[in-house]
Amino acid sequence: MSGERLDPAQAVAFLHACVAVARAPVHAAPWTMACFEALEATFAERPLLPAPTLVLDLTVLLQGERPGPVTVEALPAVKDALRAYEDHVLARLTADRRWTRLADAVRAAPKELRGVAIALVVTQLLARLGLGGGTGVSQAVVRRLSAQPLGDVLEGGRQALATPVVAARVVEGLELLAKAARRTRELLSDAEVFLAENVASLRSLGARVALAQLATAAQQVEERLPARLKGQVFEDGDAPTSLEEDSAYPVGGFASIATSGSLENLVTSELIYMDDAGAARPDLFDVRFVEGELLYYSRDEAVAVRRRRAVTLVFDASLVEARVMDEKATFQRLLWLLGATAALVRKMAGWFDREALSFELIFVRGPEASLGEELGVVGLVLRQYRERGQLVVREAETAAQACQQARDTWGRRARVVLFGARFPTGLDDERRPDAWVGVDGPRPELAWQGGGAAVRADEGAGPADAWAQLVRALVEGVLAPSKKR
Repeated sequence: MSGERLDPAQAVAFLHACVAVARAPVHAAPWTMACFEALEATFAERPLLPAPTLVLDLTVLLQGERPGPVTVEALPAVKDALRAYEDHVLARLTADRRWTRLADAVRAAPKELRGVAIALVVTQLLARLGLGGGTGVSQAVVRRLSAQPLGDVLEGGRQALATPVVAARVVEGLELLAKAARRTRELLSDAEVFLAENVASLRSLGARVALAQLATAAQQVEERLPARLKGQVFEDGDAPTSLEEDSAYPVGGFASIATSGSLENLVTSELIYMDDAGAARPDLFDVRFVEGELLYYSRDEAVAVRRRRAVTLVFDASLVEARVMDEKATFQRLLWLLGATAALVRKMAGWFDREALSFELIFVRGPEASLGEELGVVGLVLRQYRERGQLVVREAETAAQACQQARDTWGRRARVVLFGARFPTGLDDERRPDAWVGVDGPRPELAWQGGGAAVRADEGAGPADAWAQLVRALVEGVLAPSKKR
């Protein structure tokens, strides 16, 4: 099957068979056109597919429809392959902890882009399963198939499944999916969710690849970090709790009784002054209301406060030199840095969830090349933190200017970390960062202003392990030290 491209007649028979064995109700409106649109978009993203049935099933399942039975009679080998595919692929996908987020992202996508979102999910899934080959079908064949009456398509599928050659091709594709899924620990990752959530912003192939790689690198680094950290020392002052966070941080409570307030807080014993229905009005309750003598519970409106912590991460323009891929590495050196940054933000938000934690990511413009594309991708991956006002992503002219602005904004509370391929010039003592991370080789190196031995990842550690070690050392040594250095 690897790399095989079918002629139009063979392609029609093969697609008829794939539609006939789909578990999702492809034949039910309004799913028919949506399924074929997703299938066409998938062949545009990936010319070879081991089993187009997967696209048809995911198109409907990700939009909330339940799978249905296969109504077409098939050979025993086809039934066995379908059972294995359902158990090891469809069942594991729908049971994955990311499935709900992924389905919500697909349903929230613009209607005209849902097919593209499905195509991106399938492409990522097949890449994770390590399936590079498959059967090639022209997109024109898919378009012609979508214009045919569905009854004719299903009848063509019955006839095609009775043909040993077509049935063998369907069985091979389904078995490849099932075997690859059994070898894979997790079928879904954050990359699929981010791609579906940002499908409207990812117009080019380069942007989609960069976002998928960055999300994957961030997940790999995050998985290697501990769930919690030991108690830390807080020295950054207090911050009032935002009103939107009242559910997480309750403010006030009933502290006294007063003669003014809202009806919701009325003391229930005041209702005794109401006369029965039909009695002459006004009654004693009305009189007490007019005179302002009714009693109400009053709240204690004290403001809850939390510890404040501000983190500024500066990315020097010299990092353009890190757009290289080291030997045996899966992603570029710069992508691993940005993935570690995303993991750092997400883990610190969880580790210090009781603090008023804020992040600022500053990308320095270079005289020739800039990190503008990386800035945009990082902004998409960390969009939820930007929307809640916890993170700001912006640019600066120089590293010295970025460090100075952080000091001016946050004062002594600022924790400033500078990343670069080489240490920039023009940083005096007042504008020097608290820590410096050099990204001039396969293993990043951490040093801090206060002195001490630099931290470098273990010899032979992979990129994910190396960055996880550096992130933890950075948090424990600079951003949230458990004791003063």
